[in-house]
Amino acid sequence: MRVVRTVVSVINGVLATGLFAAMVIPVALLRPESIWVDRIARTWARAVLWPTGVKLTVTGREHVDPDQPYIIVSNHQSTFDIMAHFIALPCRIRFLAKVELFRVPLFGHAIRAMGMVPVDRSSHHTFRSIEEGARRVASLGLSIIVYPEGTRTRTGDLLPFRKGAFALAVHTGLPILPTTISGGLEAWPPKTRIIRGGPITVAIDPPIPTEGLTDDDVEDLRERTFTTIDARLRSLQNR
Repeated sequence: MRVVRTVVSVINGVLATGLFAAMVIPVALLRPESIWVDRIARTWARAVLWPTGVKLTVTGREHVDPDQPYIIVSNHQSTFDIMAHFIALPCRIRFLAKVELFRVPLFGHAIRAMGMVPVDRSSHHTFRSIEEGARRVASLGLSIIVYPEGTRTRTGDLLPFRKGAFALAVHTGLPILPTTISGGLEAWPPKTRIIRGGPITVAIDPPIPTEGLTDDDVEDLRERTFTTIDARLRSLQNR
């Protein structure tokens, strides 16, 4: 059953992504801030998750002002995290994406047109370009989501948070919106091609303001956000 689900999910994901890209490119090229870009993205996310057996639960939506741009910070458990956040968050979001993804035919054109921010870790100017991209996205009333662990967890526990997201929040003055995802690791375990499905929860905590903070506050901001997400993750996992 899981093998069949996996095969169907992969085929569906490829087809849905191709259709999504073809639909979103002309809209995003004309108006990257168009609400239709986000509607297409959410429809894509639901279409990709539909055959996977994932059941999504969202808590804390009341903490989000849909018209306020945020630096959204989340833990990272699986490939499903991206789809889950598109569906769960009532604000309009863009991602930091590895520069290699922008080279993927059609898909790369789609995420570039949408205003996703490329991350080139081989460049000495990475943070500067990310900050410029984040400011551009925020000027359109959109939020940026960052996974500060830098990679997916292999155990379910949080990995250390890198400072970049928090320096970005301080430099742009955007509040941090902590979100916690649980269940993704079990739905699609690392080092396996088999999709198991099951419940995934996205929990949204109250925003953390950054207005008036300086670089001296980045470490405290990182620790506060880590503590918030770690506590929420433990409560979701009943630990």
